[in-house]
Amino acid sequence: MIEIRDVTETDYMEWLRLFDLYLQFYNSSLPEEVKKSTFYRSLDYNVPMWSAIAISSETGRPIGLVNYLRHVSTWSTQDKIYMNDLYVDESQRLQGVGKALIDYVYAKADSMETPEVYWCTSTSNHRAQLLYCKVGVFADKVIYKRLPSS
Repeated sequence: MIEIRDVTETDYMEWLRLFDLYLQFYNSSLPEEVKKSTFYRSLDYNVPMWSAIAISSETGRPIGLVNYLRHVSTWSTQDKIYMNDLYVDESQRLQGVGKALIDYVYAKADSMETPEVYWCTSTSNHRAQLLYCKVGVFADKVIYKRLPSS
């Protein structure tokens, strides 16, 4: 059994542990101030961004996280939800934690009347893609990023 809930201020250290593992998974890093800002913005009622954690019923510890945000769209009169980060502790994968986190975001999106939820993943993250094909549809899009300043 997995409990999914919104983060609270007291979750910062566990959220940070999971977020750091997520960044390591993608061979990335972020400055501490960015991570702290991300967490605290998810608690700010004036910012349309949220974070939730999955809690293990066996240990009572967080084993997964999801960060998501709401934004306007030029292609719809309804806002959309972008699921920015999804991570499940490696020892807990293939046990339904990722799906539970996605279902939580879907339920939150429905409650906000913003049913469109989308996300992206690395082309090499095949295990995640196996889950994503069960809970969503492939969007056939390619993402580009701005070149770094020279």
